[in-house]
Amino acid sequence: MFLVFDASQKDIIHIILFDKEKRVDYSQPGKNRELLQEVATFLEKELCKKEEILGIAVVLGAGSFTSTRIAVTVANSWAFVQSIPVLGIAKEEMHNNDSLISSFKQQPVGKYITAEYSAEPNIGKKT
Repeated sequence: MFLVFDASQKDIIHIILFDKEKRVDYSQPGKNRELLQEVATFLEKELCKKEEILGIAVVLGAGSFTSTRIAVTVANSWAFVQSIPVLGIAKEEMHNNDSLISSFKQQPVGKYITAEYSAEPNIGKKT
């Protein structure tokens, strides 16, 4: 099984669990800081153990700065601990299971992703 984290919509946690035969989309209203808890809830609901996850993709270039950073950090950390590949993908790519699986097979374990943002960060006071 593989996961996709899509943080492109404000206050929506969107996770996809898939393999060659199955695809389950999970969307839940929530703040970006709740991503990891929502992943745990979703996997439990789908009777999928975290050890069964063979790769994680993160939608980059869409969504807020903080949401993207959190999704990338969770994916990279999980990939490090479980020794699985991690991918950065465009929003259009998240619906093509076969292409994603092929990309996971080509991605070396230990190569991590860097966040790409849709806009400049809006942090702190403007000067």
